[in-house]
Amino acid sequence: MKKFFLSIAVVSFLLAMGSCAAGSKAVSATDLSGEWNVIEINGEKVVAENVPYLGLDVEAKRLYGNAGCNRIMGSLEYDSVRPEKIRFSSVAATRMMCPDMETERKVLAALEQVTACSGDKTSLSLSDAGGKTVMTLEKRQQPQVSVEDLNGEWNIISVNGAELGLMENTPFLAFDTAGMRVHGNAGCNIVNGGFSQEEGVPNSIQFSQMISTMMACPDMDTERQILEALGSVRRFGFDEEGMLVLSDEDGQELVVLDKK
Repeated sequence: MKKFFLSIAVVSFLLAMGSCAAGSKAVSATDLSGEWNVIEINGEKVVAENVPYLGLDVEAKRLYGNAGCNRIMGSLEYDSVRPEKIRFSSVAATRMMCPDMETERKVLAALEQVTACSGDKTSLSLSDAGGKTVMTLEKRQQPQVSVEDLNGEWNIISVNGAELGLMENTPFLAFDTAGMRVHGNAGCNIVNGGFSQEEGVPNSIQFSQMISTMMACPDMDTERQILEALGSVRRFGFDEEGMLVLSDEDGQELVVLDKK
């Protein structure tokens, strides 16, 4: 009989060790989803001009965010049966160069080691296979946005996660929020159209009746990508650098713009 109770105790101990740490709280899918600032990497406080953050979309199994300089994207593996387990794969980043690339290097290296998580709706600990905390996260406070924030001209700097190179005509969009109209240049042709919002959803946006001139240019692929991306836009927001981010219904980043 004593052996039976001993076995139960051993099993319970091993199960506890299988989570992020003994006594840690496995975070739910609802609490895990959202955007998180990276505040510590391997026990060291993150000190950076641009605070790195991770966006975790559990439903779409997607990672996005910024590593301190470049935007990152990848896959998120989360098991609802074993909610303490988490893994990131196929992580990629854009290729801009910034004065401080060390923070970014540490963020990307830590993401490769993550196998488990614990925490709650305000803070997360991501740990490696040995149970060591490699990254500590804190929930980002989402700023309030208004359609009025869009007013003016914005240069398009990336489409579908790819930075645009130098072009003879810099693609841009100009928003007239009073008339709910937009015009600009897709890299070759002039574009015009309108946009609308869902009632009660301040960060919603959908472009409509977008028309363009029909000139032919040496590089039409960028223009095609921009127009296709704009057709899928349903949400907007702003990142830490004040960049305007247009995304689809699931939060997938489509177009990033910088105020002129």
